[in-house]
Amino acid sequence: MIQAPDPITILLADDHPIFRTGLRQIIEQQPGFKVVAEAGDGRAALSQIEMLDPDLAVFDLSMPGLDGFGALEGLGAMGCRTRALIVSMHAESGYASRAHDLGAIGFIAKEDAPTEIIRALREWPNGFFMSQSVGGHSAAPATAAAPAASFDLSVVTPAERKILVLLSLGKTSKQIARDLDISHRTVQAHRRNIAEKLGVTGPNRLLEIAVSHRAQLLDPG
Repeated sequence: MIQAPDPITILLADDHPIFRTGLRQIIEQQPGFKVVAEAGDGRAALSQIEMLDPDLAVFDLSMPGLDGFGALEGLGAMGCRTRALIVSMHAESGYASRAHDLGAIGFIAKEDAPTEIIRALREWPNGFFMSQSVGGHSAAPATAAAPAASFDLSVVTPAERKILVLLSLGKTSKQIARDLDISHRTVQAHRRNIAEKLGVTGPNRLLEIAVSHRAQLLDPG
């Protein structure tokens, strides 16, 4: 008899019990997932993670005491295997970019959570996940880039393409530097050069472009 694989264990951290309950119901309706704990703030979440060692954690960005970014930083300092996904009512791409740089596996706008949480939890090994609404509420609309389909990636060099590939897979600048055996400053310079070639301002949009063009980057044809 073939034994079913162990479920992916998940911790939910949000200061709104009703939201946690709804998310838990959505997750546990799907096979292969098990919510093992809930927490109302970042410090309680880290304590639970240390005790239970779940596969994944879902952090609300705005929590009392220790917010989602603080919880991500704490998770990184702990050096544990648990990976975290950020869910937030703030859908600006800058928040997603910071979450990415702190090691999150993805960033979901709260309005998208009921429909996209399962997809994010299933797809996280394939790279950084961003829900559809992220970026649509940019605090700086004047710097918004053209639609993803219009970007011509042929203008980037092979070295710059490697940077984009690793960005699309959820790697932070520090991780990219380590993987490519180059300095963090060199990675940042590459990111600025790519953004300039593609006509976008800042690294936040660059992350969005890398994620949306992941398939093309991995298989350029």
